Amino acid sequence: FSCQESRASEKNKGAKNEEEKEKEAPSKDLARKRDTKVGKDSKKEESVQKTDPKVKAEAETKSKEEKGINDKVKAMEKKLMGKDKKEEEKGSALKKDTRKDKKEEEKDSALKKDAGKDKKEEEKGSALQKDGGKAKKEEGKGSAAKEEAEKGKKEEEKGSALKKGTGKDKKEEEKCSGSKKEAEKDTKGEDKTEKDKKEEEKSSALKKSKADEKEKSQPGAKKAAEEKEEAKAAAESSPSKPTAGSSPDQAKDDEASSIFDELIEKVKNNDAEVTEVNVNNSDCINNETLVRFTEALEFNTVVKLFALANTRADDHVAFAIAIMLKSNKVLTSINLDSNHITGKGILAIFRALLQNNTLTELRFHNQRHICGGKTEMEIAKLLKENTTLLKLGYHFELAGPRMTVTNLLSRNMDKQRQKRLQEQKLAQERGEKKDLLEVPKPGALPK
Repeated sequence: FSCQESRASEKNKGAKNEEEKEKEAPSKDLARKRDTKVGKDSKKEESVQKTDPKVKAEAETKSKEEKGINDKVKAMEKKLMGKDKKEEEKGSALKKDTRKDKKEEEKDSALKKDAGKDKKEEEKGSALQKDGGKAKKEEGKGSAAKEEAEKGKKEEEKGSALKKGTGKDKKEEEKCSGSKKEAEKDTKGEDKTEKDKKEEEKSSALKKSKADEKEKSQPGAKKAAEEKEEAKAAAESSPSKPTAGSSPDQAKDDEASSIFDELIEKVKNNDAEVTEVNVNNSDCINNETLVRFTEALEFNTVVKLFALANTRADDHVAFAIAIMLKSNKVLTSINLDSNHITGKGILAIFRALLQNNTLTELRFHNQRHICGGKTEMEIAKLLKENTTLLKLGYHFELAGPRMTVTNLLSRNMDKQRQKRLQEQKLAQERGEKKDLLEVPKPGALPK
């Protein structure tokens, strides 16, 4: 398009130049003819003037008229020249415009080239972005693989812990089976002794019956019958002993509960010596005794630490702890690591913390059941309204709840520090006031 426009502009310039030349040529011819006529007329007039005065006068009038005509012609020529100049100026302006158009076309072509370069660069950037997206996807896949590997490790650790627990259970079962065997042996021995006694009693009864039959036949029969009935009653009462020993698990539980009975009573009675309740890693404790401990701690005002790690505590114990935290105003630390508590029990404890202002440390790491993302988000929400918890023993799997909980714990630390400083200031002010308000003792000399 630019080439065609340049050719058209050159054709227009050539046509204008030819028109200007054609206009200038007739004007020049007219001027020459006029000059020749004027020369001839002047010569004639001079000759005539020399001859006659009338002719002179006419010549003068003619010369005046010719001068007027010449003046008009000159004026016309000037006008034509002005028009030609204007047309030349217009042509030069058009040339300038065409040059400007060419420059603009060159600029447009340069801009198009730049736009093409920009498009290429954009395409390169998009290709780089695609490569970056692929790299990010690959990184995401790698992080997912790492997370899966970590989960696998956690599951392996849990499996090992479960294996350990099953090993302990097997040992306990073996112990229970041994105790059962011993109880059965005891029952067998008791049965043997009871049979011997029965046989002796029968023999003695027969001897007596024979002797009595000799003396009195009828009363002897009655006595034998009575003795037989007594033997039957003894035989019926004797099996009651092995039934009591036939449930060794219940006996074990009773023994375990009896071990902790004294401590539970001390906690209930607010014994000043018992400031910590630590039952970590105890094999003989069960959930019922743990619930009894929590019920005893509900209105206790001395105990500050309650540790029950690795005691197979479940959600029943967690709910009991939640109820206890709503009324207890002294307990500062609870350790629930390595138990069987699910997300429901942990959330119940955190809901109870909304009504508790004394607990500063809570640990519930390494539970058999994974809490999950929803429970972690709920924990972060519930902790926003708590201002006293300072330490939390749990590793969050999600980054969002982990960051929010760390920020909330640091906020609680700052608030506790500010409270401490205010209390110190108040204590100092009270001490100064006491010093000022001290009354001098009678008989003391003024200083």
